[in-house]
Amino acid sequence: MLKEIIYDDGLPVKVSVCRIDRIPWHTHNDIQIVYVLEGEVELKLTYARYRLTKNNIHIIHNDDVHGFRARSANNLVVVLSLNVNYFSKDYPSLDSQVFTTKVSENIATYKKQLALKVQLFSIISELHSKNKGYKNRIMTISHSLIDALYQNFRGFTVNLEKRTFEHQISRDPVQIERISRVVNFVYQNYPYKLGLTAIAEEESINSYYLSHLFQRLVGDSFRNFVSMVRVEMSEVELLTTDHSIAAISSNVGFSNAKYYVENFKEWFGCHPKEYRQLYGGEILGRAQWRCMELPLDSINDVIESYNESPAFTGAAAQIMSAVFDFKKAKASTRRLAAAEISPREFYRGYDPQQDCISFLEVMLTHPETVDLPRAFMDTTGNRSGTLTFNGMQKPMHYLRRFLLSRHETLAACGDWYIITTDGENVQLLFFNRDAENQQSVEFNIFNMPGKYQITEHRLTASVNCLSLWEQLDFKRRLSDEERWQILRMSSPRLSWKTVESSGSFTFSASLEPHDIALAEIKKI
Repeated sequence: MLKEIIYDDGLPVKVSVCRIDRIPWHTHNDIQIVYVLEGEVELKLTYARYRLTKNNIHIIHNDDVHGFRARSANNLVVVLSLNVNYFSKDYPSLDSQVFTTKVSENIATYKKQLALKVQLFSIISELHSKNKGYKNRIMTISHSLIDALYQNFRGFTVNLEKRTFEHQISRDPVQIERISRVVNFVYQNYPYKLGLTAIAEEESINSYYLSHLFQRLVGDSFRNFVSMVRVEMSEVELLTTDHSIAAISSNVGFSNAKYYVENFKEWFGCHPKEYRQLYGGEILGRAQWRCMELPLDSINDVIESYNESPAFTGAAAQIMSAVFDFKKAKASTRRLAAAEISPREFYRGYDPQQDCISFLEVMLTHPETVDLPRAFMDTTGNRSGTLTFNGMQKPMHYLRRFLLSRHETLAACGDWYIITTDGENVQLLFFNRDAENQQSVEFNIFNMPGKYQITEHRLTASVNCLSLWEQLDFKRRLSDEERWQILRMSSPRLSWKTVESSGSFTFSASLEPHDIALAEIKKI
């Protein structure tokens, strides 16, 4: 049932345009985002069936058993595949995340879906045009798309009647993050004995509280959810082997085949033996693959309509407002073409680190209300984007990542720092406002006994992509090696230390002029 996705051009991203008649049931190791351009298709996804119509978007996780059938002859479907092995380097739990775009008619979540589509078609546009630097731009957009999935589409509840996962608006991001970790743990360890007490200890909270929190947010008990995951993960073995029901039950973690059968009936609607008889012929290798893959040129009109908007990346809420703002301002603001002006002239007198300092000064006056910096490339009307016009990552790109990773609970702030918390973990974001003098800072932390790992990310003002590019005389054509070296040298510097505290300790640092640092203090 496993179908390997072949990626092209050395990219961990692939786009397919399909006219579907029938795609047999199969799995793959990667995540796919399905978008229906025309017509209707039926998606079989684990124990559920979805009718996807024009403009619907749906996510298929790695290892999900899925297949398609046409519901109309003129359907046209776009599939974006993301290589999980590659992206897991930046998103370690990506292979066990649960994302869902099945949303209610809510304007906020609808806008987030629209933003996801903008990112999807920005990638398609880059693949279609293949202009200079397109690979780097695709990678930037892809990372921002995954950021948006994490930020906007992880909250879910189980609809027991329809047997589907449905999107839930995140009212408490900290608790959504906690439940997400629990769900990840279940998917990674379902064949083994699982108990909520050990997980609660790892989360440093009471197991009774975690049980009720899980029930409230997910819509079912932890025990029932574990059983659901086990029957879900049994489907491949059930359909592809002749193993006994007892053996399959044991392999996925049930202590008794009776419990496996009961839970399988609840989620799949019939006994596992009956399911094997009914659907064993539907899988890849036994059923015929009838799907026509079309070139990207076949959707030129759709690509052109999205090309009218800048290919912004970043958090979905910001993308939406940015897209509409820039449509209105299109006559006065456009992306800078490399041939229009020399990079040296364009960036003369410009300090990209100052953009970060200015933003932080504003943010720290109202830390709970200021939006994230918008993610976009420099244009003729604005050189303070997160990327240079040829796609290199400026200091604001990294500051934005710092802010995206920031804990949701605001603990304290001053005019040069902000402290956020998540359980027993703390983040310190701080900077040196002085443009000329070094500054020493310290944080005196109380009532935090235990052993902690401190990871510091230092964004230094003296080294950035523009200062390094200037050393190469702002040459227009950078080699892949030069571009990679600029990326490596201008990325935030990392350092680690471990501290053991009986209750209080001091974290200190020395900052060069306009340096910015993020320190993550995590209990170990």
